[in-house]
Amino acid sequence: MSTKEQSATLLRLNKQEQVKALQAVGFADITENSRASEFPNRIKWAAGLLDMRVACNRISDNSKWYFTREEWNSLTPANKLKFIRRGLCIRAHSQSFVIAAQECYAGDLSSSFYWGGLGKTIDGLSAKMLGKMYTCFTGKEDTHLILDALKGTNSNGVEGAPAAEAAVAYKAFTLDGDGLEDDTEWFLPSSGQMMIMYRYRDQINEMLRAFWSSDSMLLTDKYYWTSTYYDTTNAWTCNLNTGHMTVQNKNTSLLHVRATAED
Repeated sequence: MSTKEQSATLLRLNKQEQVKALQAVGFADITENSRASEFPNRIKWAAGLLDMRVACNRISDNSKWYFTREEWNSLTPANKLKFIRRGLCIRAHSQSFVIAAQECYAGDLSSSFYWGGLGKTIDGLSAKMLGKMYTCFTGKEDTHLILDALKGTNSNGVEGAPAAEAAVAYKAFTLDGDGLEDDTEWFLPSSGQMMIMYRYRDQINEMLRAFWSSDSMLLTDKYYWTSTYYDTTNAWTCNLNTGHMTVQNKNTSLLHVRATAED
């Protein structure tokens, strides 16, 4: 084997190992056909915060677009008017999701909800103890399991799954109010997603303030529900100011909801 062939073989073997490592941390889209130039960004993404971008929908066709702060600021006022801002997309720790720009509200404008389903087992939803809840990123799937299991139920006076229902009902914009309907599939974030929101709360708040020019959008000192199940009595919650994760009673704790979505 020539020196050139040996070098090519070593490069191929090294790339195979890099691909395996990236797939192991969640990047299933990375294959041996992927460009090696992508790998440094993926490594940064796996290790921590890669970036945050404003998630928008283009008014003309409702297509999804993403802009960094610099890219958004480079747009002319006329071009900015071609988009409606949907939320803030964060890419960190191999995860990527969109955070709603504001909290969820009920029809009476209250902003706190029960989780619901006290005493009920939810098929397909496994209990997460203290260790596993930090790596739970199945918010969308778990939200649908909660909704399916608790639809039409009444648990000690709490109907259905109020927190999950509030998350999926969230709209960043509406046809009546904005001329465009938000078709995003919002969900109740998992405990792992909530921990990412806490970990980068200051950066998230800086971006929310920059893109929406309002402190009312910020992540604040409140407890928020997650979709992560603990047992038939409790679900995981997170204080986004302190990062304190604790379980609270599904039917007696009125807590806040911040919807998230896949990007």
